[in-house]
Amino acid sequence: MFCPECKSEYVEEIKICQDCGVSLVELKPKSEPLENMTWISIADFNGAALADMAVVLLEQNDIPCYTKGDFLSSAFGIKALSLPGGSVKLYIPDTFKTQAEDLLKDIIT
Repeated sequence: MFCPECKSEYVEEIKICQDCGVSLVELKPKSEPLENMTWISIADFNGAALADMAVVLLEQNDIPCYTKGDFLSSAFGIKALSLPGGSVKLYIPDTFKTQAEDLLKDIIT
């Protein structure tokens, strides 16, 4: 597991970067190196439920992705779903943009 922002490596049991507060990415052997990826925001969800569904769908299709909550959820480790008006951004490498949009067309509004 790797942090897409600071590039730190974590053991598989860790899901959130302790420094950046973003979800970690599992890179497949065929993926390009993390430092060569340009990450873009593909969606902004109100709450974590839809963001979590999108992550599962992308991971099932071997698309690296990570989520980042708003300041309060990131700073205090709180799921955005539990905060009124909390939001979660979903990031993917730009090379997967078209494929990800096709997969998520029913989730992204």
